[in-house]
Amino acid sequence: MIPMEPGPEEYARHIAEQRKRMHEAQAIAYLAHSRTGLMMRYLRRLADRVDPTGRSRRSTR
Repeated sequence: MIPMEPGPEEYARHIAEQRKRMHEAQAIAYLAHSRTGLMMRYLRRLADRVDPTGRSRRSTR
């Protein structure tokens, strides 16, 4: 049996998934190298020192 080529709907869905993954990867790379990302990691490490289990932080959200 010869596999069929994907239809236009399948191709459009594939492109949308690729675009979503690329956008997520771009956001991760931005946060890893931006001042905001550096500050966020610093504050998270500081909070982990104060409350290692995270129990108190979960109730404040």
